[in-house]
Amino acid sequence: MFQELLLTLRAVADRHQVSISDVAVRYILDRPAVAGVIVGVRLGVTDHREDNSRAFQFSLAPEDLGHIQSVLSRSRDLYQIIGDCGDEYRR
Repeated sequence: MFQELLLTLRAVADRHQVSISDVAVRYILDRPAVAGVIVGVRLGVTDHREDNSRAFQFSLAPEDLGHIQSVLSRSRDLYQIIGDCGDEYRR
């Protein structure tokens, strides 16, 4: 299933001419309970800052979300299992 998800993310990334990680970051940022993500950058080894910034230069179309969700819907939904880990601070 993970490989299927990667293939799906690759297809979406190719459509938007961005990387798989950009699609993943955009998908997570678009979740209702998410205000931000932390993306690691290994300075001096590889520099992906320019690539990472592309996550803010496109939007996922409903079709993209549908393809991603079709894979995720067959996996265990940890959000349903453990809940929103920050919800207690927003009440």
